[in-house]
Amino acid sequence: MIWLLFIFLIIIFLLYLFFIIFALDNLIFSHDLPTSNKAILKVIEIIKKYNPQASNFYDLGCGRGKVVLKIKKEFPNLNVYGVDKNKFRIFISKLKSLIFRKKINFINKNIFDLDLSKADIVYTYLWYDLMPILETKLRKELKSGAIVITNTSFFSNWQPKEIVNTWENISDPNFEKLFIYQKN
Repeated sequence: MIWLLFIFLIIIFLLYLFFIIFALDNLIFSHDLPTSNKAILKVIEIIKKYNPQASNFYDLGCGRGKVVLKIKKEFPNLNVYGVDKNKFRIFISKLKSLIFRKKINFINKNIFDLDLSKADIVYTYLWYDLMPILETKLRKELKSGAIVITNTSFFSNWQPKEIVNTWENISDPNFEKLFIYQKN
């Protein structure tokens, strides 16, 4: 009976430790911006509309892997890449992909050091201040016809092909508004 209590205490300790690491991750490395399920369903619709035969999907700043897991489930033949510079978030993402048995390529790297020339679809939900640099990078590296989907923040010098509202009657008019761009 004592060994059951010991195992229980170890599990409680590990859960507590995981919670502390999770909290520190958000405090030190800033919080990640999780995409809502409703927005992910819109992203899936956009992929089906603009490039259902795509080979490579990249989520830049994938956080804990929510988007890439759902994209891989919907498009099992798609090569899915989740990119984040945070090792803890990549670890959690890899763990989730193992649990759900989804083959996803996770890359622990700064998105600005990544070659995106093979990307057919790029999704991102990043801070506004990163968008000008990202716009320059994508316009330079992406192949012709590649689709870029940005969530909430947008590119100032690149005209979107379409804008999709995820939510109606929200106080922030750009909250989870999806901007779709196509590389010429």
